[in-house]
Amino acid sequence: MSIFASIKQLFKHSAVYGIGHIVTRSINFLLMPLYTNLFPREEYGAVGILFTYIAILAIFYTYGLDAAFFRFYLIDDKPGDRKTVFSTAFITITCTSVLYTILVLSFSEPLSLALFSSDAHALGIDLSLLIALAGGILFFDSLTFLPFLILRAEQKSFTFILLKFINVILLVAGNIVLLGVFDMGVEGVFIANLIASAATAILLLPIGLRRMGWCYSKSTLKELLSFGLPYLPSTLSVVIMDTIDRPLLEHLADIEIAGLYNAGVKLGMFMSLFVAAFRFAWHPYFLATSKQENAKAIFRKVFTYVMLACLAVFLVLSVYIDDIVRLSVGQWSLVGEKYWDSTVVVPVIMLSYVFYAAYVNFLISIYLEKKTKVLPFITVAGMLGNLAVNFIFIPQFGMMAAGWARLVAYVIMAVSLYFVAQKLYHIEYEWGRLLKLGLVVFVLFIGSQSAAIQASLFWKTGLVIFFPFLLFAVGFFESNEMNTVKRILNRNKSLSGESQ
Repeated sequence: MSIFASIKQLFKHSAVYGIGHIVTRSINFLLMPLYTNLFPREEYGAVGILFTYIAILAIFYTYGLDAAFFRFYLIDDKPGDRKTVFSTAFITITCTSVLYTILVLSFSEPLSLALFSSDAHALGIDLSLLIALAGGILFFDSLTFLPFLILRAEQKSFTFILLKFINVILLVAGNIVLLGVFDMGVEGVFIANLIASAATAILLLPIGLRRMGWCYSKSTLKELLSFGLPYLPSTLSVVIMDTIDRPLLEHLADIEIAGLYNAGVKLGMFMSLFVAAFRFAWHPYFLATSKQENAKAIFRKVFTYVMLACLAVFLVLSVYIDDIVRLSVGQWSLVGEKYWDSTVVVPVIMLSYVFYAAYVNFLISIYLEKKTKVLPFITVAGMLGNLAVNFIFIPQFGMMAAGWARLVAYVIMAVSLYFVAQKLYHIEYEWGRLLKLGLVVFVLFIGSQSAAIQASLFWKTGLVIFFPFLLFAVGFFESNEMNTVKRILNRNKSLSGESQ
């Protein structure tokens, strides 16, 4: 298979996975108009902070067993053995989730005092109730964890996406009814989440029951935990890097800034969805492609094109972000007016995910050479860098420090992994071309921040259109790539002529 044909296949699969992932993760964007138009910054800050704790606790509820479950479930060919793996994992997670949730419910009041600042308690929100609701959400989400993995393992993508889509519909509808109709406030957000999680768990119950062998194997559990627990520090570090900034902003600055930053993070996460679409397809793709003679040449080109795609998205969204948040229907804007100042942090958040895309690319060597044990050290280093920048600079620079802390973390991860990976499986990346790309994007981004361009949609559009022409002018594109583009354009022109 040629290099371009192989890369085309990768991006085709990325699109398929990306559509499913974007549908299921679109909840962050679908609910932004509702939350930012209804909630003051302080209350939205409390929502973001509690969801941070939910994300961190979810790792402990499921032990990071996804990689271990995939490995042992897929290598066991006998139905009986697979049922043993599923039953053992499901019974373990269910029993410990019951225990964890009982503890959360029993200690909701002291937990609210420990986790939230005095500013949050002054809002008049029943924080102990929110923590109790969070315990329920975590319990039901833990019940859906393994059935969703089953659907992925058995490649039942339609059922997987359908159930995720139903979850999104229930969540959005619940928020609209409880917040828009019954005016329940912040409590309504978590009640809607609890209802959606419980309903999804019920829908997935038949899938789980059909795989249950109603048996329990201590040796299987030991194998699952010995394989899965080493991934826990790495998974936890990444989750902390992506979430801990909001609680730190609450305690080191104030809860209003945490709410404003929470809106900026949600806007910047469009880039994370873009990168996730690539990540889902990348792992199986590079494992299969590594067997080809021209594998390294393909990987070299993939990295260049992924960076091109990421930086193009970064540039376009950075240029138009202020116009996007102001889009309105009636009295409601896409993002509430009191949150428009959050856009200043969006480019930094998006840039951090560009470095995460580089990190994902560099994973090739680690997996091909079976050196995954180094990953926890790299992710923990990123987390420590993130925490250091947050603690040192948030008191002085507020939410911008939190954004830069996230960028620093992903730069540390990407650079560290690059040097380790190159020693294991050396790839001659196209750094000359990438330098040209980076300089062009940097110049255009700085230019887009001028008052004249910011005030004119016409000039913004002209700047974006100028991007590919400037890349051509600096010699970024190679002749074979230009010829490929010409062939595609000529083919489309021919098809257009035939249709007429």
